[in-house]
Amino acid sequence: MLKICVVGLSGRMGHSLFDCCQGLEGLKIVSGVAKNDTPMPVGFNGDVVENVNALKEAPDIFIDFSRPDCSLTVLDYAKAHNCRVVLGTTGFDEDGKSKIVSTSHSVPIVFAANFSVGVNVSLALIKRTAAIMQDADLEIYEAHHRYKVDAPSGTALAMGEAAAEARGVNLKDVMVEGRHGITGVRKYGTIGFSSVRGGDVVGEHKAMFLSDGERVVIEHVATSRATFARGALRAAEWLSQKKPGLYTMNEVLGLDKL
Repeated sequence: MLKICVVGLSGRMGHSLFDCCQGLEGLKIVSGVAKNDTPMPVGFNGDVVENVNALKEAPDIFIDFSRPDCSLTVLDYAKAHNCRVVLGTTGFDEDGKSKIVSTSHSVPIVFAANFSVGVNVSLALIKRTAAIMQDADLEIYEAHHRYKVDAPSGTALAMGEAAAEARGVNLKDVMVEGRHGITGVRKYGTIGFSSVRGGDVVGEHKAMFLSDGERVVIEHVATSRATFARGALRAAEWLSQKKPGLYTMNEVLGLDKL
């Protein structure tokens, strides 16, 4: 039985992970990191702590969709206790990303901006399309619920990274965010981003390849957080048999072999 600790158990993703885990063979959520005065998933009776270092027992694996500062503490604990990590937190700075890489030398980590199977298929398609449609203008649009605090979303950035890699450029060098005012003529090779926040939108992402006379649109719409939860649980099960290293959902889903 793979023992799982969910970081952010009382949040929307935490509840969805617990619900999706019910009835699965070989997986059990036994603990969580969350504020004790927040509502836990119905039916959960495991260990809940506000700080990961207070856990009574180290889990086999963490599933973490929290905040960068919290996730970095989890990585320290995982390294010290030889725990695997499925990491879906976004918004890391360069130092945080470096710590993820260094920790992966000691423990297996699956790190992804989005654990939806459909999103990762979309990323693979975007990478191939960007390589083929080299001259097309690329715009990336994303929308999320009013409570999401970072923008562009990690998934939108992953889309941009996939396209930039296919074109042999650094995303930071070609990225344009939130145009306003007199922007002038579009610069060749740039990748534009726009973000919307409002309501209860689970997640919408669209990559638009715009050429003279035609456009190709690759779109993914999530209507339930269960899609992310199922993908994270699939990653956890896959990771349980892996050696230390930094993995992506490409490896989990076998997209790297296509």
